[in-house]
Amino acid sequence: MASNCYASASALRHEVAALLRPPRRMPVAEAVEKYMRVPMGAGSSLPWDATLTPYIIEPMNCLASREFDAVVFVGPARTGKTVGLIDGWIVYTIVCDPADFLLIQMTEEKAREHSKKRLDRTFRVSKEVAQRLSPRTNDNNVHDKTFRAGNYLKIGWPSVNIMSSSDYRFVALTDYDRWPDIIDGEGDGFSLASKRTTTFMSSGMTLVESSPGREINDVKWRPGSLHEAPPTTGILSLYNRGDRRRWYWPCPHCSEYYQPSKSNMTGFRDHVDLVVASEAAYMECPHCAGRITANQKRELNGRGVWLRDGEKIGANGERYDEPRRSRIASFCMEGPAAAYQTWAQLVYKLLTAEQEFEATDSEETLKAIINTDWGLPYRPKSATEQRKSDVLMARVEAVTKRAVPDGVRFLVATVDVQGGKNRRFVVQIMGYGAHGERWLVDRYNIRQSMRVDKNGESLPIDPAAYLEDWELLRTDVLDKCWPMDQNPSVKMPVLAIAIDSGGEDGVTGNAYEFWRKCRREGVHKRVYLFKGDSTTRSKLISKTFPDNTERSNRRAQARGDVPLYLLQTNALKDRINNALLRNTPGPNYVHFPDWIGEWFYDELTYEERISDGKWKKPGRGANEAFDLMVYAQALVILRGYEKIKWEKPPPWAQPVESSEPLPAVTRKKTAAKTAEKESIKAVGQPSAWVPVNSSGGWL
Repeated sequence: MASNCYASASALRHEVAALLRPPRRMPVAEAVEKYMRVPMGAGSSLPWDATLTPYIIEPMNCLASREFDAVVFVGPARTGKTVGLIDGWIVYTIVCDPADFLLIQMTEEKAREHSKKRLDRTFRVSKEVAQRLSPRTNDNNVHDKTFRAGNYLKIGWPSVNIMSSSDYRFVALTDYDRWPDIIDGEGDGFSLASKRTTTFMSSGMTLVESSPGREINDVKWRPGSLHEAPPTTGILSLYNRGDRRRWYWPCPHCSEYYQPSKSNMTGFRDHVDLVVASEAAYMECPHCAGRITANQKRELNGRGVWLRDGEKIGANGERYDEPRRSRIASFCMEGPAAAYQTWAQLVYKLLTAEQEFEATDSEETLKAIINTDWGLPYRPKSATEQRKSDVLMARVEAVTKRAVPDGVRFLVATVDVQGGKNRRFVVQIMGYGAHGERWLVDRYNIRQSMRVDKNGESLPIDPAAYLEDWELLRTDVLDKCWPMDQNPSVKMPVLAIAIDSGGEDGVTGNAYEFWRKCRREGVHKRVYLFKGDSTTRSKLISKTFPDNTERSNRRAQARGDVPLYLLQTNALKDRINNALLRNTPGPNYVHFPDWIGEWFYDELTYEERISDGKWKKPGRGANEAFDLMVYAQALVILRGYEKIKWEKPPPWAQPVESSEPLPAVTRKKTAAKTAEKESIKAVGQPSAWVPVNSSGGWL
C-alpha cells in the first residue's frame, strides 16, 4: 500500500513531518498572495494581487483572528470577494493551517460548479496546494476533497444533512441571501453552520459573504448609527450584529474621508442619452463638493480604510472615538468601489433598469441591479411611494411661526378628538391656494378647559363628559385669525372647521350638541362633523342625518337633525399620499414650515398602505397629522374646490389683498342672519362658505 503512495521512505518521512508541522503564522492575505494563483483560462494563471482589491485584505486577515467567531462581508458583484474570501481562505487553510473546512454554496448545482470551475482549477495551478492533495483517487471528488495532512474539504449546499452532526473548524457560506430563510425547518443557515465550529472554541471561524438580496422590512426605519444597515433578514441582519465596518476613501481635494456610495454618485441625471449619461457619472465629495472621476478609483481604493461603527478618522488619517465591539467582524461596501466594474457600467445598468420599470412596471431587473451591482438592499416601489418622513422634512420652507404664507387663498381647520389618559383636541390649520397647492399653517393641542378647580386652576378638558369644553373650538379655532407672513397686520380667519365625531363614549353625543349650539348661534354652516365610513359606498363623501331615537341604548342622541359626513378614508388617503409624493412646488404640492417638529412628519408617514388598498397603522404610533390632512381635503371637496376654474375663482378662493387688514370672524350669539353678515364682513366680500339668504346646506 505504501509503495503506491510514496516513492521512498524519505518521502514518507517528509509526509509525516508535514503532518506534525505547526501552522504558519502569517496574515491570510499575505499567504494567499504568496501561495495562490488565479486561473485565467486557456491554462494560464496569475498570482493573486492584493493591490487590485485592497478592501478584501482586512476581512481576509480577520479570518485567522481569535478575536472573532465570524466574519461577514456584504458587497456587490465584481468585488473579488469570492476569489479572496472563499477560494483564498481555502488555500490558506490547506497550506498554512490545515483543518476540516465546510463550504456551502446556495444550490447543489452551484456547489458542483464552484468545485469544478473554481477550486479544481485553482488547486491545479497553485503548486503549494496541488502537492498537498491526497494522491488517492477516492479522496478527491466533486463534493469531497481530502489532503495529505488529513484535513478535509466538504463542498455542499443548504440542507440539514450537510449542516448537522459533523464538526468543522472552518465554515464558509457564500451567496447567503439566495438561501432559504429556514433550512429544512431547522433554523437559519448561519445559526446551523456556526454550531459546527463550536467544538473548536476561539479557533473556529464562520465566514458569510453575499450581496444583499432581501427586501427592507420596515419602511419607517431610520438608522440609529452612521453604519447601521436597514432592517432585513439575511446577510444585512448578520452585518448589524457585528462591528459594522464601512469602506472609506480620502478625498483627493480636501483629504476628508467619506464612503464611496450611491448617494455620492452624480452627474448622470442631466442627460437623455443613457450612454452619455453613464459616461458623465462622477463622485462628489460630501465635505468639499470636490469632483472625483472614475480614473481615480484604483488609487483611492489603495488609500481606503475600514472604519467600525462609532469610529471616526481625521483628514490626517488619525482615528478617534470609541468603535463598536462585537465577536463578529462585519464589513459592508457599495458598488462604486468594486474593482472589476466601471462607473459607466454601473450607472448604465441602473438607468436601463429604471427605464424598463417605467415601461413595464416590472421591478425584477431593477431589484437585481440594486442588489448585485450596487450592493444595496432593495425597497419595493410600493414601499418607496409611501410618504417618507425624512424626505418631507428635508423640504421645509422658512416662514414666520404660525403665519399664513403667500399663496394661501383661505384657511380650513380640522380637529381630532383624543380620549383616554391624554384627552385633548388636536387642531390642524391648512391653507389652500390654487390648483390644490396647500400649506401647513398651524398645529396645536387644546388641553385645558375653561372649567376651574377650587383653587381657580384650569382643569384638563374632557370632551366626552363636558359639553362646555367644546366651546374652546369656537374661541380657540373657529373665531381665531392668523397673521399673513408678509404683512402681520393682515389677518385671515378660518372659513370652516371639520371635526372627527367618533371616539370614546360621550364624544359623538357632545359633537352633535356642539353643532346644534352652533346652529343656534348662526355659525353651523361653517361647522362639519366627519366620520370614517365602515361600509363600501360609491361616493367619496356621503351626507347623512343619523337618527337613533328609537334605540334607547344609544348614548349619542341623534334625532335626524344633525348632518354627518361619512368619508371613504382609504380613497382620500390615497389622494393625500399622492400629493405628498410631489417634490416640486406647484399643483397639489404640500408646503411645510421650518418650525414644525420631527414628530409631525412621523405622524404624517406612520400609516402604511397594505396590499388590499387599505391604510393601516403598523403599531400604536400616532397618525393625527395624516388624518387631519385627509379631513381638510374632504372639507374642500365638499365645497367644490376641485371643480374651480382658476381663471375666475369664486369669492372665497380669490387671492387675498394684503393692503388692508382682514377683520376676524367675531362671535355673535344672535340670529343666523346676523352671524352670516358678520362672516361676510370678516372676509370683506360675500362668501360661498357662508351663503347669504340660504336656509339650507349646499350639497
